[in-house]
Amino acid sequence: MRVPLSWLKDYVDITMSPEELAHTLTMAGLEVETIDYIGKEWGDKIVTAQIIHLEKVETSDHLNYTRVTTGTQELNVICGAPNIKQGDKVPLALAGAIVGDLEIRETRKMGYVSQGMLCSPRELGLGNDHSGIYILDEDTVLGQKLSDLLGEIVLEFSIKAHRGDLSSIVGIAREVAALTRQPLRMPKPTFPEQGTPASELVRVTVEDNTLCPRYTARVISGITVAPSPSWMGRRLLAAGMRPINNVVDITNYVMLELGQPLHGFDYDRVPEHHIIVRHAHEGERLKTLDDVERKLTPEMLLITDPQGPTAIAGVMGGAKSEVDDTTTRLLLETANFQSSSVRRTSTKLNLRTDASSRFEKGVDPDLAALGADRTCQLLVELAGGTVHPGIVDCYPHPVQPRSIRFSTSEVEWLTSMKVTPSEVETALSALDFQVQIDEQGDGMLVTVPTHRNDVEEGADLVEEVIRLIGYEKIPSTIPIGPLPESEPLEDNWFAREQQIRSLLVGASLNEIVTYSLTSRTRMVKLLANADEQSARYLLQSPRNNGIVNAPATSNGTSAVATFDPHSLPAVVLANSLSADMESLRLTLMSSLLETVQENSKRNKAGLRFFEIGRRYLPAEHINQQPDERRTVGIALCGPAEITWIPELARPADFYDLKGSIETLLAGLHITRYRFTPTQHPTFHPGRCALLELPRRAADGSKVFSPVGVLGEAHPEVQQRYDLPQRAYLAEIDLEQLYAAVSTEQRYQPISRHQELTRDLALIVDERVSSQEMQEAIQRLGGDLLREVTLFDLYTGDPIPNGKKNLTYSLIYQSQERTLKDTEANAAQETIIRGLHEEFGAVLR
Repeated sequence: MRVPLSWLKDYVDITMSPEELAHTLTMAGLEVETIDYIGKEWGDKIVTAQIIHLEKVETSDHLNYTRVTTGTQELNVICGAPNIKQGDKVPLALAGAIVGDLEIRETRKMGYVSQGMLCSPRELGLGNDHSGIYILDEDTVLGQKLSDLLGEIVLEFSIKAHRGDLSSIVGIAREVAALTRQPLRMPKPTFPEQGTPASELVRVTVEDNTLCPRYTARVISGITVAPSPSWMGRRLLAAGMRPINNVVDITNYVMLELGQPLHGFDYDRVPEHHIIVRHAHEGERLKTLDDVERKLTPEMLLITDPQGPTAIAGVMGGAKSEVDDTTTRLLLETANFQSSSVRRTSTKLNLRTDASSRFEKGVDPDLAALGADRTCQLLVELAGGTVHPGIVDCYPHPVQPRSIRFSTSEVEWLTSMKVTPSEVETALSALDFQVQIDEQGDGMLVTVPTHRNDVEEGADLVEEVIRLIGYEKIPSTIPIGPLPESEPLEDNWFAREQQIRSLLVGASLNEIVTYSLTSRTRMVKLLANADEQSARYLLQSPRNNGIVNAPATSNGTSAVATFDPHSLPAVVLANSLSADMESLRLTLMSSLLETVQENSKRNKAGLRFFEIGRRYLPAEHINQQPDERRTVGIALCGPAEITWIPELARPADFYDLKGSIETLLAGLHITRYRFTPTQHPTFHPGRCALLELPRRAADGSKVFSPVGVLGEAHPEVQQRYDLPQRAYLAEIDLEQLYAAVSTEQRYQPISRHQELTRDLALIVDERVSSQEMQEAIQRLGGDLLREVTLFDLYTGDPIPNGKKNLTYSLIYQSQERTLKDTEANAAQETIIRGLHEEFGAVLR
């Protein structure tokens, strides 16, 4: 929320600098994100001027030649804006001025000399309007610096969802007054009333008092729709709103000032002058003020007349009764709507407005009458309106202030700070709380003002007291009481994740943290050929027998367009924030690729990421909770390392990814594992593998089972994410991974005896995996074989077609004695015979 400082000073005296004020408010819980100095960059080169001559440029269809005066000099300016006329006072940027990124210079256009530039609101940073020149007031003094006239300091706040009372200038002023011990000047509107009473001119029927606790209506006649005065337009622009006309601007002004959304209907366009607040009927539609026809559903609350809907309650009005230049009588609505109802409607329609955002945070029902009166006052002053006597007020159950029993001991218990009852009374009274102190003891009864619907219990009052006194005054103390019992290391997932984090950072990966919320459409992008069969790969978990190892259905063409993402089983939110965040993620790979995509726009080097998070798999049965799987994901893209010699920048490949995983396994002291080929719709065919670890089967034997998948992203997937180079992904289930981590580490001394090295070159069928061969060699070599390493793979002449050569290095060593060559040779022969029998391998 943007708060112009000059506007804020209407309600409270401020003597400190903007920086000091921002610091004071931030330290009290009102986060000031930025301080915007509007006009600071204008300097003395943008001044006020008046157009004294205006004529069309004959050789152009839109340019005008103008002569302007600053009071001391006359200048020629070429301008293409359609809204200027002779006599207008306008902002003039002189030669040497900087407007945005443009330096103004004397130029020659269409045979005319242009010695400056007339500025639009957008060029001045006063809004987004670029349709015409900013027209100044008629009484503007010529030749003065524009910064002295239109300069403004704006504080931009980040308002939290539970503090709806701060969505207004008065709400911020109340906090400033309390923190600086200054009086608050609340608006006290007064205006004459005359004519027929409002109760005889309009009728209001509220069918659901729960969703609409209060609805008020006033009638103003004789209004003249015209441009707003410049002071109001400047304030609205500084607060982030575009001026439209005096009637609309007044309702926006009061909403910003008090936090009460309002809406004006053209009285003569409301049939029978009867307002009905009801639920939408099935199939009803309404064209809103943004000229979009919206389909309504029965849970939505509407403002209607006897002929149909005219506004969406708390969100946006309809075009049917819109105020325009012909409007002379206004039906003014100030109402209060249930926050959850407005939030549901706004989310369902994907329509967020300034009004809906305030209702969603909660608006004080007592503001309705004050907002109506303040609007009427301004309509009388600025639109020439006549207010009809009385107000139609449907408020069957007035909200009652909440009372809370409170004690100063609660402050000490929660913060270790000792306070007196008088200090509590001073702090809370400054915020409009009413405090009755018990004559005996430290107890008191605190009455909460209706605009503070976030204060519900004693702990909330403690927060209010402490932030007024100052968080920095909370003393440093040592915790007392028994220490919590430590969690066993094997069940301490915090320690486990820290271990994973440390190992992967050591492998030159950068950690990222992304949202668990995503959409099914975003996840389906991972599937090169999306259909029901390939979608099941996103649901793989130990609950459904681990990682599926089956051929992916791939016909070389994308099927995403024909596959409905909403048929993807996922944990879907009932009240999603947006369509892009409507479900919990089934995989970490989607967010990893999105991060690679975003970072590749700025830097194509060092895209090496990992994330530790959870996947959320839907339950198999309706009475089960979703399966939350602790998972680690890895993504690589671009150069394997950053170097100042471009020719040496090798792109990352599958083996860089495999090496990162092997580093992780080595750090966890997992020595038995294997990578087996597989297919997966996210990965390039033939460039994908499963990580398999040993586990104990039901019969007691040890078998390998998959715990993760890794590989090169499918070209179709790479294209969808607009990645500049090949990308490599891995996803590993941490719970299965740690099931293979031994709780005990056994060490053996380094042998003092000589090792013997032998090489073994074998020709085998291409379908035989080197992993299987290596495991067989280790098994056949017995206790004397200490290490087996594959160091060469070769195909081609003179190796026969369909065959390949695998060369291993074997190390023999004993703990007890120095081996003889005959012992190593005998073991070597045993291995060769066994490999021939098992795989048909022959020596090269």
